[in-house]
Amino acid sequence: MTEKTELLATLRRAIADGIVTRRDIDALFDTKQPDDTPAKSRLSAVDVMFYIAGIMLYAALLSVIAQTWSDNSPALRIILSVGMASGLWAFAYYLIAYGAQSDIRKGLTNALLLTGSLASITGAYIVINEMIGGYGDVNFFAGAAALLVTGAVHIAFDRVVRKNIVLLIGILLCVMSVPAALFGIIKDTDLSADVWSAILVLSAGLLVYATRVVSRLYAGTRNSPSAFDSFAALVGFGAMYVSTYGDYSFIWFILLVASILGVFYASVIMQNKHLLGSASFFLVVSIITISFKYFSGFGVSTSLVLATLGLLGSAAAASSIHKRYFK
Repeated sequence: MTEKTELLATLRRAIADGIVTRRDIDALFDTKQPDDTPAKSRLSAVDVMFYIAGIMLYAALLSVIAQTWSDNSPALRIILSVGMASGLWAFAYYLIAYGAQSDIRKGLTNALLLTGSLASITGAYIVINEMIGGYGDVNFFAGAAALLVTGAVHIAFDRVVRKNIVLLIGILLCVMSVPAALFGIIKDTDLSADVWSAILVLSAGLLVYATRVVSRLYAGTRNSPSAFDSFAALVGFGAMYVSTYGDYSFIWFILLVASILGVFYASVIMQNKHLLGSASFFLVVSIITISFKYFSGFGVSTSLVLATLGLLGSAAAASSIHKRYFK
């Protein structure tokens, strides 16, 4: 205590003599240690507005492609899609490489990258269908090839611009090529819809795993390993829920409930509120389904009462988990 008192007294004298200023003291508090955990980046309202602007620009591009579709000109379609994607990405690279970076410049860059990515996906769809000679039948193998190539282009372009949005879209497209290829294999078989659902569930797990692998490759400095966790949970839960109305409904329902409980536990371990929200949503859906699917014979009123009690219990449990385990 004596050392602290003496230190403060010395500091006060230094401030009074003008040797130490407030800026010097503030700099001490602003300094981060090398082992500080980096803050998680969050989208601001301005970032969301820029992304919406990018989506609107893509909608305008689709409108132009639709209006010129009757001209039956493959070259024009490719120019409007692949050509526009290349131009937008080139402009985005110029904004990144040259000139001082500001919030507006960064937002515009992200919007251009998003629009370029969407245009490149559209361009891949157009090119692959022109190559196979038509837009009528769904060709899963061609779609898988287009997804894989487009995803690889995104990952390669990320090496140049080093932007999370490009890298994440690349990961998503590459992973999507896997279920597309598997769907192509089983398309003309007699396999039930349960197999399709199982492929979607496994693909959701693959997306989570692939994102973590890429995150390790980048040493965790640019890409969040849990970026797609919530989306993957929604896809997996959705596929399992749809299968609860199939031939093996009871088995799928058990898997759904077990998966929801597992995701609840994982959300606490990972401190992921979005994952908790996904699990909570499908828990609510499951409770409502149980109430009306297995207790409808007792009347609608009984089903509604049971659903209400289940929802109240779920809300209380989710709230308790959030307050107790989330910081």
